[in-house]
Amino acid sequence: MNLPLSTALYALVSIASLWLALLWLWSRRGKSSRVGKRAKILAGVATVSLLFVPIDGMPLWNRAFSFYTNPSLPMLGIVCAALWQRLFGLVVFQRRDWWAIWIFGAVAGSVLYLHPMVFGALDLYYWGWDRAVAAWMVGGLAVVLFASGSRLGVLLLAALIGFAVSALESRNCWDYVMDPIYWLASLGVLTVRMVASILRRIDWFTQRRRAALAVRP
Repeated sequence: MNLPLSTALYALVSIASLWLALLWLWSRRGKSSRVGKRAKILAGVATVSLLFVPIDGMPLWNRAFSFYTNPSLPMLGIVCAALWQRLFGLVVFQRRDWWAIWIFGAVAGSVLYLHPMVFGALDLYYWGWDRAVAAWMVGGLAVVLFASGSRLGVLLLAALIGFAVSALESRNCWDYVMDPIYWLASLGVLTVRMVASILRRIDWFTQRRRAALAVRP
């Protein structure tokens, strides 16, 4: 593990996550979802103040990562991209990129974490320890995504670079690509979107039905 780099990554994902959460909460108050410059600055100051509060001589952000030691590089990229858009209004990922990010997180996470329930003794997690096999698999997928124009490839490339320099505590490549929070967030986002899509279809059919009944003599 590269201790200075891992410490910087842990601090970055802590700051970005809490700052993003505070901005989102602020945008939920009142009728307007717009967050002013002053509120953004205040949220940043509050973030630093909260995360660096010492608890038994250890900052809060460090305490948090005693329970969550390996945030994946895609998760870090997701949080930072969302925060960047909130702060400056600059879009990092397009709609199709977000779809790819969530679908990849749901599918890859489910395969990685749930495959023992289906295949029993088969351990796909083992291949993450083989640096050559893992690098070729992640690198190959990144190239395919780049060729298709998906910016998810950037996140996978970042994960591969992080794995090469041992940026996290783990020595398993899959931990650089996937983590439980990214997986659960992906499942949650896709579930919400699926339910919303079903409700829209139901509403559309209901309106069509009412319109058809209204024109009957």
